[in-house]
Amino acid sequence: MMSEVEKFGKYLLLEKIAVGGMAEVYLAKSSGANGVNKFVAIKRILPQYSNNPEFITMFKEEAKVAINLSHSNIVSIYDFGMESNQFYLVMEFVEGRNLRQIINEMKK
Repeated sequence: MMSEVEKFGKYLLLEKIAVGGMAEVYLAKSSGANGVNKFVAIKRILPQYSNNPEFITMFKEEAKVAINLSHSNIVSIYDFGMESNQFYLVMEFVEGRNLRQIINEMKK
């Protein structure tokens, strides 16, 4: 858990949700015009991999595929870019349990 809110471009990172092998995911808030805010999920490359061409290529490929998918069972991708030398992907935030939690429950 993050102890304080981190400004990341036009987003505020509120809470770290998950960390994987090459990226981390945050619950974030986008700030639009006239105080219009939206909760989103931001996935960004871990700092130690942000200069690794292989990881950057994999992350860009993931973004290329994901941004063109449109299905009610797949989160929407809103944005892809770079901030503070880290590539990031902005996705729809869906409240609830993640797939790992559900699979672990089913194993019990």
